[in-house]
Amino acid sequence: MPTAVLPLTPTVAQRLSGSPLVLLLDIDGTLSPLAASPEQAIVPERTRRVLAKLTETPEVHVVAISGRGVDDARRMLAIDKAWYVGNHGMEYGVPGKPPIVRGDVSHFESTIAKAVARAADELRDIRGAVVEDKHWTVSIHFRQVRDRRSIPRLTAIVEGIANDLDLRLTRGKEVLELRPPVDVHKGIAAIQLAEHLGALEKDGSLIGIGDDLTDEDMFRSLRDRDPRAVTVRVARGSEGVGTAAEFRANDTDAVRELLTALLALRS
Repeated sequence: MPTAVLPLTPTVAQRLSGSPLVLLLDIDGTLSPLAASPEQAIVPERTRRVLAKLTETPEVHVVAISGRGVDDARRMLAIDKAWYVGNHGMEYGVPGKPPIVRGDVSHFESTIAKAVARAADELRDIRGAVVEDKHWTVSIHFRQVRDRRSIPRLTAIVEGIANDLDLRLTRGKEVLELRPPVDVHKGIAAIQLAEHLGALEKDGSLIGIGDDLTDEDMFRSLRDRDPRAVTVRVARGSEGVGTAAEFRANDTDAVRELLTALLALRS
């Protein structure tokens, strides 16, 4: 069971004192409280202000690494100087520039469009199911499905679409996702961007924070590549059992407190 990350101990503060410092931050459930549907989620203004100040801090890079698309992640944070990784590493957003999609993902555009159409059609009678079109992936949320007996049928339908269209099916917190069969995940994307930004040099520092199963790839990859990296799972009680993260934050408020402490440390 990971220990709470706050208050920052001298040892952890030392691990986060290198330059550059790269913060790899999931959005939903980490910066933004989980909402009934994706479009209802917001990043609290207090959190957004701390993040904006961090992007203005010398030798600090804020990276939003999300299952959302880059454009959607940018809409939520509205921080021009932040870096963005969308669709679990399938697209990147350099500060101030349009998103760039991986070449091995781009030719699945029409296949994902077919998956979106099929999911919307075949799940239309399951009340509460939400089909989220993220252009390069599609997420099927069932948090609002009140008749939980419908979930096995929903799962079977999504599995059928994945098999028919040769897409990869992944699972998260009350969500199923269909992705191109490309070997990329948050861990791969995190290492590539951390290396690009210089955080894997001997004087650099890294922290990765997330709340979902997809963030476990990031935790494992960061710790495998650099044992000094700080990894934090947002979870309460038994939710954090079995995580690859070293530390735990109880909720999005605790994440904001941690970011505030980092801002003070770097200032």
